[in-house]
Amino acid sequence: MRLIRRRPQPEEPAPAREPERIPQRWVLILITALLGGLTVGGLSGWAGAGVATAVGLVGLLHRIMN
Repeated sequence: MRLIRRRPQPEEPAPAREPERIPQRWVLILITALLGGLTVGGLSGWAGAGVATAVGLVGLLHRIMN
């Protein structure tokens, strides 16, 4: 018995996909965290306080907005 061989088909280019958009709530969370972190860091004069505030706000707002 003889099998029929198929000719290899040329590869078709993958359709261009648009990158996935960030949900609007994440834009709001990140802007709020950035502004809060800059405010606290600027007023206290210690960058660690600003970073900690920003990370805390991201966690808090993520829980609230879910």
